[in-house]
Amino acid sequence: MLPQIIAEFVSAEHVVLTVNGKRLLSTPTRRDELGPAIAELIARFASPTRVEVRELDGSVYADILTPDPDGAAPLDESPERPRPELVEFTADGFVPGEDVAIALVLRHTSAAGNGTARALLDRAEHATVTGELILLGRISGTTTVRRID
Repeated sequence: MLPQIIAEFVSAEHVVLTVNGKRLLSTPTRRDELGPAIAELIARFASPTRVEVRELDGSVYADILTPDPDGAAPLDESPERPRPELVEFTADGFVPGEDVAIALVLRHTSAAGNGTARALLDRAEHATVTGELILLGRISGTTTVRRID
């Protein structure tokens, strides 16, 4: 079973953190401290963690976040660069000449009861080429998703 962090807002600027059903004594935390607090907890777990954010208006956003791999060096500090491994993804249905965005799927999230979705992204996270790849036509809206192995 995954560890679970619940961040429940008790005011516009303060949130109470609960980890695996136990309220943290160091909370409430300020909204601007939430990201680093969650990142620190996930690093301690050293495993994927379910995170729920419960807003004052009743909205609930949930995602599964993963810690940075131990000992991973930033890309610019690698002693040697890995050889390129190309993945080809061809799709049709696009307008000739349109810009087509290429996106790596880092993880999935669920839509709330009102149909909105929210993504939480750690800017320090290094993207890895695993999972799914998306081609998105910026004019046509054509979207193609492919699993890459």
